[in-house]
Amino acid sequence: MQKIFSYLLSHRIFSLSLYFALFIIFVTGFVQIADEVLEGEHLWLDEKILQTINGFSTPFWDGFFVIVTQLGGVLGIIAISIGLLSILVLRRKYKQALIIGSTVAGAALLNLVLKLLFERARPDLWEQLIVETSFSFPSGHAMISAAIALSVIYVCWKTRYRYTALILGSLFILVIGLSRLYLGVHYPTDILAGWCVSGAWLVVVALVFDSKTFRRKKA
Repeated sequence: MQKIFSYLLSHRIFSLSLYFALFIIFVTGFVQIADEVLEGEHLWLDEKILQTINGFSTPFWDGFFVIVTQLGGVLGIIAISIGLLSILVLRRKYKQALIIGSTVAGAALLNLVLKLLFERARPDLWEQLIVETSFSFPSGHAMISAAIALSVIYVCWKTRYRYTALILGSLFILVIGLSRLYLGVHYPTDILAGWCVSGAWLVVVALVFDSKTFRRKKA
């Protein structure tokens, strides 16, 4: 019995350590990027990357990314979220539905607050195919797409769908992020910062739902 207790205790400590480490990594990444944005550092690199990506533009990719980027927009995320949550609720996976819903809703709120705090203007390097009027930092599309994809990966991790969720979720995050760069409506640092914030927020949500209090209530 003592060995079993020691194993469970060490496993719990390992889980908490992992959560803490991931949270620190995501927050540190965001702070570093935010500091550079406030100081105006590395803007030339942001612009250089955007100009390089724009050099590969073609009419086909123009149309492709205009369509793809809508998946990470308000309507696209709402549609995807409703579909996922409906499936989970119908299957009585209420905890998983709450995790995904809380992660997406929290990321959306955080994005609004952070945009107002930083008030970074969007890039204006060429004639853009779409019009965006909100602030640039951090990217809302990057944050929300990462929030929904990472939360799906998290809830699927202990199931047989883990690798499918990992592959599709990663592709979704990367393609949405690339679409914002290709269309010239975000700097690379906007995208990276959005991913970091969503990652940190998911860790917080996961800790809450993995807490002893929540598991006791569920039982």
